[in-house]
Amino acid sequence: MLVRRFKFKRNGDKDGFHWTAESEIERPGFYRGFHAVGKTRADVKEFAALVRYCERTGKLERLSEMHPPGWEKRMQTTWGGNWYPNHGRTN
Repeated sequence: MLVRRFKFKRNGDKDGFHWTAESEIERPGFYRGFHAVGKTRADVKEFAALVRYCERTGKLERLSEMHPPGWEKRMQTTWGGNWYPNHGRTN
């Protein structure tokens, strides 16, 4: 299941991270969430594009390895959830 749309919001952090991006899906037995705060809107949009790319290509487990150089100075990210909700399920 692909992530639903990311929401981009300007937050009130005066010193550093002015933008927030978030996308969450939650229903019984399934949760997937992605959150990022960044210095610019372009930074958080870059994170959203990377998440979509990783999910489309089946590489979500490698998301943290695919960040470009200098990522940590521009933003902070978190993600979690059930990556493979049907894994190990028998019919």
